[in-house]
Amino acid sequence: MKIEQYIRYIVASLIALSLLCGCKEEKEESQQTAFNLRVDESVAFKLPKSTTYTLTTDNPIIDYTRSGNVLTVTALKEGKALLTVVLDSGESRNYTFTITANAYQIGFTIDSTPRVESWTGASLETEKTAGLQVSCEPGLDITGSAASATTCSYAFLYPETGKLLRFSAEGDFTQKGTLNNAIIATRESRNDPVQYESCTATIEKVNSEGKIWFTLQFADRSDIRIVTEIF
Repeated sequence: MKIEQYIRYIVASLIALSLLCGCKEEKEESQQTAFNLRVDESVAFKLPKSTTYTLTTDNPIIDYTRSGNVLTVTALKEGKALLTVVLDSGESRNYTFTITANAYQIGFTIDSTPRVESWTGASLETEKTAGLQVSCEPGLDITGSAASATTCSYAFLYPETGKLLRFSAEGDFTQKGTLNNAIIATRESRNDPVQYESCTATIEKVNSEGKIWFTLQFADRSDIRIVTEIF
């Protein structure tokens, strides 16, 4: 009798141990809830099993896609974000993401002097170029007229000669991407007419301090690159 009790005890212990190990493995599948990423890096991890998922974030500095219960998150810009996932049971899971600058953006942040490339043939460090005025005008279009709140214009002017480069576009100036209604106005001197030309404007880099790297692309001339910051 004692032997049978002992055997039952061993069997029960093995079953309990097996269940415990199984639960531990399932928990470890999605136990990480805090992630550190650099801009443009991605991470993929498994969510708890659910028929449906509702995903929301408090800061659009991350992008995310889901395939089944695998969630892939991509860092867009520096900062912190909380991603909340609600399961079909009503239970919610929170995941935090801390985004830091990537290698190329770290160097970009350190370079604090705004500059213009391929306008005059040489790269102009605007803060070090005598006689050059730089301005940023939110809410104004290329002509200086009032426009939507998402429109912004930048101007580079030599007051002494009247030489001008003015650029305006509409869109989100806080993150990388293509802007809308991009156009430039150029003038060689105050005695010359202003020439207007449409272009494709993209924000290649942007940091948390408001510094932006624009690339202006044209059909029949070299690109103009502008590195500037909020004024």
